[in-house]
Amino acid sequence: MNPVVEVSHVRKRFRLPLDKSTTLKYRVTHWRSSSRYRDLIALKDISFDIPPGQFLGIAGPNGCGKSTLLKILCRIYKADSGYARVNGEFSAFLELGVGFNPELTARENIFLGGAMLGLTRAQLRNKVDEVFAFAELEDFAEQKLKNFSSGMQVRLAFSVAILAQTDLLVMDEVLAVGDASFQEKCFDTFSRYKREGKTIVLVSHDLGSLEEYCDRVLLLNHGEIIADGPAAEVTAAYHRMVADHAMAAERDAPSQLSRGDPGQWGSRAIEFASVTLLDGNGQSSRRFDTAAPMTIDMQLLVHRDVGDFVIGAAIRRADGLLVSGSNTSLDHVTVSSHAPGEMVSVRFVIDSLPLLAGGYFVQVSVHDLTGSEVYDHGDPAASFHINNMGGHVGMFEMHGRWQVEHEKDVPTSAVRQTAR
Repeated sequence: MNPVVEVSHVRKRFRLPLDKSTTLKYRVTHWRSSSRYRDLIALKDISFDIPPGQFLGIAGPNGCGKSTLLKILCRIYKADSGYARVNGEFSAFLELGVGFNPELTARENIFLGGAMLGLTRAQLRNKVDEVFAFAELEDFAEQKLKNFSSGMQVRLAFSVAILAQTDLLVMDEVLAVGDASFQEKCFDTFSRYKREGKTIVLVSHDLGSLEEYCDRVLLLNHGEIIADGPAAEVTAAYHRMVADHAMAAERDAPSQLSRGDPGQWGSRAIEFASVTLLDGNGQSSRRFDTAAPMTIDMQLLVHRDVGDFVIGAAIRRADGLLVSGSNTSLDHVTVSSHAPGEMVSVRFVIDSLPLLAGGYFVQVSVHDLTGSEVYDHGDPAASFHINNMGGHVGMFEMHGRWQVEHEKDVPTSAVRQTAR
């Protein structure tokens, strides 16, 4: 069976001006100057196929070439070399409100957007109520689109995009604007498409969604495919890449928190002097193995005697997902301050890290017993990376055990009967 999408050795270059020579005014006033440009290679020798019925995700940092690749697939851009072929019809949802007219009503824009998808007016007439119900915009059908919020516009645009019965659905960050309720509807739609065996390409920074819905993920960086495989494995590789970049930028940074950091705030009655991650030997480290011990060592400086107070620590994945959090109050530990100038040393000891390969960071806070006054808050306060030791994928090491039993002397006739 032929693939739905064929991409072979695609290369795309953009020329970026280094001055204002592209404007008429500049050319008239600087007629002797020559134009200066620099080349930006957005895509470098990209090749892959998508078989029918596959849900493909595309991930990578901003500027890696994801949107450029989708626009070449949708024939908005033309590749400088190589080719990208879609064998069949496709529906694209690349940018908010593309093809919509802000001066028209929502109902009129449904007919306009549907016509661009190749649907007849008669087909759309039977679908209008369905679109408004899905987008939860029944009360705004006759309102002009220019009066809609960005969230309302994206709901309407997505609801129109999924009307088309095409061989391929292409979506770029469709979940970036919608609210939580609408995102759940999008997830339900993805699940239904997957059950129906439709071919989908989804670009997203939401790695959790890519893991849940995609059969396969491409990871792009600097215009190249650096990973291609099962969703869990590729998203884990992305976490490692993010962590490596973060640690490379921070490896020469001092452990003391920067007071100018926007993630650092509070009244400073008590403040974190330092936050350090220690390995099993008590040495400062930013790399740990799964199941290895880790200690979050916190040194706090007291500027005002506040009596008893609470210290909290949390671990987040590199993309911000909360992994775990606790504080001294929840764990029934009392911490008190005394004279100003006192240094309080607090350690949160983790005997065995259950985390699998990826990048993570620690956030810390100190506040009063009621939580109404925050004395200091560090986000992030430290970062670390978990090495991939056993090859397991996901976020946690479950410490599960396999049990296999073999029955002896089972009659052949019984085996045949079981098979039937």
